[in-house]
Amino acid sequence: MKDTNPDVHITVFKKIIKANGEIMEVDIINLFGFILQDNILEWGENFVQDHHNCIFEELEQAFCKCFWTMRDDKEVYMQLKNLQQQVGEQVEVYYEHLLKLANCL
Repeated sequence: MKDTNPDVHITVFKKIIKANGEIMEVDIINLFGFILQDNILEWGENFVQDHHNCIFEELEQAFCKCFWTMRDDKEVYMQLKNLQQQVGEQVEVYYEHLLKLANCL
């Protein structure tokens, strides 16, 4: 996970889940935890233990908030340019992402 953009990690994970037809929240959260490594694995285990009834969307939001970093203004501008609300994504999650990008400038 070192130097991996959490947004890319989440996007790839969602594509894999969709391709496999996985719909059970518990299974999705367990699979996500399975792909985490090192100290991020420990963070994931702690989050799930502290949030017994969480859904993947909550885990995703917490993961991105904790591990997402921007390297420079060019990357921020590119992210803003390409930012779109995903199908099924709550407005609040989209808004958080937009604010996080805006605060990086």
